[in-house]
Amino acid sequence: MDKKGAKGYWISTAKIINQDLFDEYVNKVVPWLKKVGGQVFAKDTEPQGKERTEDANLAVICEFPSMRVAVEAYESAEYKELSKLRKEATENSTFTVMEGLDEAAKLRRAMGL
Repeated sequence: MDKKGAKGYWISTAKIINQDLFDEYVNKVVPWLKKVGGQVFAKDTEPQGKERTEDANLAVICEFPSMRVAVEAYESAEYKELSKLRKEATENSTFTVMEGLDEAAKLRRAMGL
């Protein structure tokens, strides 16, 4: 699962329907992310949703040191509790955990191979 040098990512889109509840989620999840080695990599409150995400008013990418860390964080008991707030505060949400490029792939790409 963990390719050498490959980071793990959470990619999520959603339509926020309860801003107060979502703010509570953010206030709890950001410090928790730091504790488990993650960070918000990118965030957009006006994403250009395509293919079933047209009504999204939030897109977020969180980065982790590896795919293993990203999966373990998502599957943790702590995040299961935190995600209840996110799910209640949003609708039409998508959530994907994915692995980034490993060091060899980055090198091949940089060399044009």
